[in-house]
Amino acid sequence: MSNPNLRSSFSYEILASEIKEWIFDVFLDKVYEIDSKTMKFLADVSLKEATDKKLSIQEIEKYIRDIVQNDKGLIHEKTYLDLENLNKAIKSYRDAFNKTIDYVRKYLYNTNWVGMKKISSEDYIFQTKRRRYVSAREELEKAKQAVKDRQWEEVLNHLRPAIDLAIKERFGFNEIHPMKLFLDSSKELNLPSYDMLYFIFDEGSGRLHEGKIHTPLDCQTALEFVARFIDQLDLVDISKEKIKEFKQKCKFVK
Repeated sequence: MSNPNLRSSFSYEILASEIKEWIFDVFLDKVYEIDSKTMKFLADVSLKEATDKKLSIQEIEKYIRDIVQNDKGLIHEKTYLDLENLNKAIKSYRDAFNKTIDYVRKYLYNTNWVGMKKISSEDYIFQTKRRRYVSAREELEKAKQAVKDRQWEEVLNHLRPAIDLAIKERFGFNEIHPMKLFLDSSKELNLPSYDMLYFIFDEGSGRLHEGKIHTPLDCQTALEFVARFIDQLDLVDISKEKIKEFKQKCKFVK
């Protein structure tokens, strides 16, 4: 920001958005991939009990989200502190990983590597499919924070776009409007749920317009529902041909 040679072509808003997208969609994905493959390996060799207590990505996730979701944006004094803490959390994970694998190696030597018979190299060599619904999950995180801050009037303001973004990505829509009429005509898409979607988009919206704030239980239930809904979207069984056919005849999507 202070380099005069960069100012002429520097767009903070665009670059900050790209950095945030990269952190969530690339860097955090890699963290999840490493951790999931580590846990799978320990399960495959029947040694999950050998896991070092510090072998957890919880702190890594915390500092990543602190960096991305800070109200001040990126590049300020808190960013550098969070980066330093993130570096320490990664080092702690690496050290715990090494200790765990050393124990596993010793055990496998003592058992003549019998546990390795269960291992399929394809499970570890190939990159895990990248996480989808990045923008939807960002809205979900904002809703989670609103629940933590007890800002009940803000929760559904983030849950509705989270659902909208996830559905659009899953089925390749550019626009859904209005959502209520789309839901009325979307039975053939085999969405994971309809009733709760109606509550969030129709009755929920009506309450807000009347100045009635949802109760904490309503907000927490809706938050849990949307998280499960997004996770289950990939399980929807529908062909590309049927999606294309639906887009052609439904006037509420583009």
